[in-house]
Amino acid sequence: MPQRGMALISALIFLLVMLLIVSANLFISQMSIKSAQAAQQQLLFEQQALAEHLSSVSAATQANIEADLIVFSRCPAGYAVWSELLVQCDVFNMATRLLSDDSRFAAGYSSMLLRQHLVAGEVLYAEE
Repeated sequence: MPQRGMALISALIFLLVMLLIVSANLFISQMSIKSAQAAQQQLLFEQQALAEHLSSVSAATQANIEADLIVFSRCPAGYAVWSELLVQCDVFNMATRLLSDDSRFAAGYSSMLLRQHLVAGEVLYAEE
């Protein structure tokens, strides 16, 4: 009779240990799934921020929009040989920053823009 009790206690301890191992594995797998989902959401958020930044950059280069642009220089040194009456250029920094509604994700992009304008219709010198 004492051997049956010992076998029963050993079997219960073995089952308890197996239950703890299985529950730990389930917990770890749930945590890895949540981690993978968070990483996927962060990538989608960064993709959305990049798309918004690229559309802002293309809008700024196509139009004379001065909003959200920080002027660094009026004309880079590479254009110093050109007359300011012929070529007018500006170097801008455009930054886009997004924060998710629940403040879990953030993304930001920054671009340097060179916008040049050719001034036409003016006579700069007269021929003799």
